[in-house]
Amino acid sequence: MKKTKLALLLLTALLVGVCIGFYGNAAIIRARIQRYSQIPANMPEHITDRLTRRLQLNDGQRAEVLKIFQAHGERMKEAREQNRALIDSLIEQARVAIAEHLTPEQQEEHRKLLDELKERHRADRALRRAMTPPPGGSNAPAAP
Repeated sequence: MKKTKLALLLLTALLVGVCIGFYGNAAIIRARIQRYSQIPANMPEHITDRLTRRLQLNDGQRAEVLKIFQAHGERMKEAREQNRALIDSLIEQARVAIAEHLTPEQQEEHRKLLDELKERHRADRALRRAMTPPPGGSNAPAAP
């Protein structure tokens, strides 16, 4: 009986460890993917790295491609901001139109849902800021 309990305890500990490792690894991978592909500050380096691997660019070509992306970076940032403002405006118009067709109880629930979405967006933005690399283009991961 003692050996069975001990075996079950060890098996449980092993399974818990595997689960923690699996989910921890998934979180690390997800954070790295976000860092390299969703943070606009990293896009020139990310795209240049992919082009370097895919096209087998030499060091001189890689440097020139990176300069091109960086030179166009400010204009691309402005375009993103303009599009973001337009998208925000369209989303707000859609929310108002939706609210017109809801009962008062549904409108209250809709407001709660929108508040939850805003909070999630704030948390995501904070995560992205925490993962933004320091100035100078360092590829070292941000401190937790």
